[in-house]
Amino acid sequence: MKLPDLNLREFRIWFLMAVSVAVCLPLAEWLSLSEDGDAVYLYVSFMYYIAFLVAVVILPVFLVRLCLKRTRPRALAWLLVIGVYLPCFSVGVHLAKQYWTAGWEAFSERSQPLIAAIREYERDQGKPPETLADLVPDYLPAVPDTGIGACSEYQYFTGKRAQNEFEGNPWVLQVIPPVAGIGFDLVLYFPQQNYPKRVYGGSLERVGDWAYLHE
Repeated sequence: MKLPDLNLREFRIWFLMAVSVAVCLPLAEWLSLSEDGDAVYLYVSFMYYIAFLVAVVILPVFLVRLCLKRTRPRALAWLLVIGVYLPCFSVGVHLAKQYWTAGWEAFSERSQPLIAAIREYERDQGKPPETLADLVPDYLPAVPDTGIGACSEYQYFTGKRAQNEFEGNPWVLQVIPPVAGIGFDLVLYFPQQNYPKRVYGGSLERVGDWAYLHE
C-alpha cells in the first residue's frame, strides 16, 4: 500500500480536520435537533464516523511502515494525525451524546401540554380523540409541532392499531427523528408507560416519558 506524502501545508489541514471532530460531532447533533434542524447536519457527523473506521483499520499498516526507514517519515506524519483524531473523536462522541440526550429531554418537556390535553379529552369524553385536530379549540388553541425542524409533526394512533401494535395502549404518539446513514429510528410515547426493552427490531432508550427506538 503506497502512502501519500504529506507536506507541511497538507499536514496542517489534516491535523485541523482531526481536531475539528471534537466540535463538529456535537454541533451537528445540536443543529439537527434545533427548531430549524435538518438531517443533513448528521451526514457531516456520519463522515467522521467513516473516518474513524478507516483510521482504526489502517492504523496497523502505519505502525508497520513506521519500522521501515524508507516509509517512516510518511507513516509518522499519518500516525500523528490519527493519534490526534482518535481521542478527539471520543470527546466528540461523548459531547454529541450529551446534546442528543438534552435535545430529546427538552422535546419530552415540550410535549407535556399535548399529552395533558389528550388525557383531559379522554377523561371528559370517555375515549381518546380520533385525531389531534379534535383537541382544537377546547383543549388546545392549535395542534403543536415538536419544536424540531427535521421532524416537526407528531404522528398519532388510536383504536385497534394502537392496541395491537403498541403493547395494548389506547393511543400512542410517534415522531420519526432525523438520522443519517442506514436505519429507521422512532420516538414513541405510550400513555401506559409499558415500554418493552426490545421491539420492532431494535432497542428502546428512555428519554423523559418517551422512548427512543434505535434500529
